[in-house]
Amino acid sequence: MTNNFTANFSKKLLVTAVAASFMLEAAPSMSQSGQLEEVLVTARKRVESILTVPVTASVFSGETLDEFAINDVKGIANLTPGLNFASGPLSSGVLVSMRGIGTGSNNPAVDQSIALVVDGMQFTQGLAFKSANMDMANVEVLKGPQALFFGKAAPGGVISITTKDPGSEPEVMLRGGYEFEAEEKLAELVLSGPVSDTLGLRLAARYSDKDGYFTNNAVPTPVEGPFTALLGDLGAGPVTDKHFPATETVLVRGTALWEPTDKLSARLKLNYESEDTSGAGGEPQLVDCPDGTQSVFAPLGVNFINQDNCKLDKKQNFVYFNPDVTPGVYNGGKQYGQLDQYYASLELNYDFDNDLTLSSVTGYYDVNHESLINPSLSTGVGGPFGIQGKLDRYDFTQELRLTSDYSGDWNFILGMFYQDGQTNFLSGLPANQAYNTFIGIIDPTGSRLLPPVLAWADHTVDAETLSAFGQVLWNITSDLELGLGARWTDEQRDHDAINRMGKFTGAPIVPFDLITDSISSDHWSPEVSLTWTPTDDITVYGNVKQAYKSGSFDVGGAPTPGVDSSFADEKITGGELGFKSRLLDSSLAINAAAYYYEYDDMQVEERVFDPRGGAVGVRTANAASSEIYGVDLDLSYIPGGIDGLTLFAALNWNSAEYKDFPNAACWPGQLWGEGCNVDLNGDGVGDAQDLSGGDLLRAPEWMGNIGFRYETSVFDGMGLRISANTSYSDSYSASSTNIPSGYQDSYTKSSAAIALIGGDERWVLELIGDNLEDELTYGGCAPQGYADTLLFGQEIAGTGTVAGGPGGKPENACFVEPGRSVWLRLTWNFF
Repeated sequence: MTNNFTANFSKKLLVTAVAASFMLEAAPSMSQSGQLEEVLVTARKRVESILTVPVTASVFSGETLDEFAINDVKGIANLTPGLNFASGPLSSGVLVSMRGIGTGSNNPAVDQSIALVVDGMQFTQGLAFKSANMDMANVEVLKGPQALFFGKAAPGGVISITTKDPGSEPEVMLRGGYEFEAEEKLAELVLSGPVSDTLGLRLAARYSDKDGYFTNNAVPTPVEGPFTALLGDLGAGPVTDKHFPATETVLVRGTALWEPTDKLSARLKLNYESEDTSGAGGEPQLVDCPDGTQSVFAPLGVNFINQDNCKLDKKQNFVYFNPDVTPGVYNGGKQYGQLDQYYASLELNYDFDNDLTLSSVTGYYDVNHESLINPSLSTGVGGPFGIQGKLDRYDFTQELRLTSDYSGDWNFILGMFYQDGQTNFLSGLPANQAYNTFIGIIDPTGSRLLPPVLAWADHTVDAETLSAFGQVLWNITSDLELGLGARWTDEQRDHDAINRMGKFTGAPIVPFDLITDSISSDHWSPEVSLTWTPTDDITVYGNVKQAYKSGSFDVGGAPTPGVDSSFADEKITGGELGFKSRLLDSSLAINAAAYYYEYDDMQVEERVFDPRGGAVGVRTANAASSEIYGVDLDLSYIPGGIDGLTLFAALNWNSAEYKDFPNAACWPGQLWGEGCNVDLNGDGVGDAQDLSGGDLLRAPEWMGNIGFRYETSVFDGMGLRISANTSYSDSYSASSTNIPSGYQDSYTKSSAAIALIGGDERWVLELIGDNLEDELTYGGCAPQGYADTLLFGQEIAGTGTVAGGPGGKPENACFVEPGRSVWLRLTWNFF
């Protein structure tokens, strides 16, 4: 650790710690006794009270999440200030950020910066975060680097989900629901109970079918003007789904819990999820068209996005592809996404005695995903090319650990982790051959004529990881604990890419000549913590940590000749000071934490749309350095005068900026005077922009939430439960280029739920509303020349110059999250 880092760390941590002392924070945990229940967590791979663990964490019971109809990790963000999610296109899945630390690249082969752990099994690919969930026991959100206990891909934090196990009593639950905005139908089933004195089984299943929140009113329209007879509608396909994303989801989980002796237990979890989406496989919505929607080719009667209003709303118009003129296009030219996920975990625990436990967690993950999008967002005439992908991802993981729980002053944990994974991604760019007639008109030389496909590349990335970790806990005194630990990780990644365009052109099918086809990393992640518990109700802690996330390869489109498709590891170093308490006879919980981290070589996205070169999609680069510091606060309170009422609130203040990033990518069409003024090759034209001091992606300065839960008895032994939560987010950048139109404005989202509960909780009738303000928000944007349909990028030329091209400024499209949802649900418990 450098002297410079130490000085900055001490200064910023002191400032934020002083700020924390004047503020409050919260995580709800309710009780019927007027006291907050004790919350147990596994943040250090051992069961401990959240009050004494030196980690900033928010913990939510499955009941709390169910009350707000939260059935995936994205919904947790409304209850966790500092946590932010964005949808990615194709097989990138969900992009997660915490305190401004997150994945900034839409790349199926990149690891997320936030690890997802489900029943002890770790996931790093973004599609896993997309998975629906149900029947959850609890969710732990651990903030800050967690490399010591959760492996190679947790520099920003961990979201750990534990699903319910079979209990000692029979359980049968049926649920039906209807959501009014997207017209979603829902059915859920839980069957659980003991089979013998040592074996319990549980089955949870969920089925939903929705029409979709957004509407698509695009109509294939012939070109207007003298070339109508020649060009027609330029290969547009009819729109068959007026609402999107029309989605059918099936989720099934089976659990077996076997406890043959007091010393041995085995838990097997088998999961399957299928999600079929029609109408949109991940298209962004046009939110800003500074020069209008007219193309430079309008005098020829050709306009590409003229049926779109370029506003953030519930309407998005885009046509499908005509498979008769677009060779190799999937799904008959209709945009779609199809996801199948299988994963299983087997956890074994053996107690040698009451103080020493050997644990094994074996995991297997298999995900298959196909999709097709219209990247040009053309609304009346056909788009020039599609982007489609087919992902197959396999992971085998094995963790072994030995944990002590001695009554003396010393305890330890030792473990090893192994992962063997493979990512196969077929990236295809089918080209609309109807455009060749149009290209022949505007360019008689024929230099722009499109082949049947612009790229058809098959990528394989193999990854093998081996790591060992350990921690020693020393009770220096009865109320002071020192933790010393480290994780060593060795990882190897290999990349193969095959050019399969010859399937359509007759050319040889040959491997690409990659500049780098193998990368490796070997590093240590140390962690030191000091925890002081002067009383049973107060804890003060501090820690210093280091974490890494592995580099990988770009797999979008075809590798660009002469461009290295690999990118390096990213590293984070820093620490936290925290305070936790239970006051007023455990009716009040106040927690606060201040943090400071420096980030080196953060993996960020550079968007590339260059179909003539065959590289369409994204490229991942490493930003030089970033700085993140702030305060996390939370509060829970059970007022003594009102039985059944619990109040909760949370707040995150966060400063997250690029410290040194002088060669960031410019946005398309960004002029010299707009900041694209870093001349890398000395030709007088800007090649990059200096984002040093600029905002990190999805890093609002302020986030917070406040809410309550109230439960009481009403007539005939029935219960009434009312819950509400309001979350706030400050504005933040949703584009890696920090384009002004790519900033999401500040917003507020409110949730409310009311439930009538039958005697003995035999039945529950609920009305649940989320995002009642109907706010449409986004976390990722892609500024491009959509008015000239991406194919003619030179028409908006001017990037890095004083004056722009004839196409003017770029349009901006963002991946918009659905707005309001209103659920009516009926749940019936047979036992």
